[in-house]
Amino acid sequence: MSRFHQAHLERRGEPRVALDARARVFQGQGLALWADCVIKDLSASGAKIELSHVHKLSPRFVLLHLEAGNAFEVILKWRRGDLAGMSLERTHALVAPTVEPHLVTVREAWMALQPNRPPAP
Repeated sequence: MSRFHQAHLERRGEPRVALDARARVFQGQGLALWADCVIKDLSASGAKIELSHVHKLSPRFVLLHLEAGNAFEVILKWRRGDLAGMSLERTHALVAPTVEPHLVTVREAWMALQPNRPPAP
């Protein structure tokens, strides 16, 4: 590995875990705009996603990690083609009995997308 690559890798505060996890970004008023994406890597403070360049990203948005049931409030740091990097500002566990009011839409989407969810009465 070249010195350039070693120096680049060592700049991160903590290691990122490589993933290929289903996710969704929510943005806009009431988080009403959404698009499916894939989380490519994740750490305690940041993430990289793959999302078609056709979808524009706001400077701040919510990233839903579908498998983990976590919603991250994020700040967009960079965008190159179909890849985007972000810092994680807050993490919310959607399995909690209640969520903050601004995340109700995200929690409802997460619950609707659960594969073993019983049908509504």
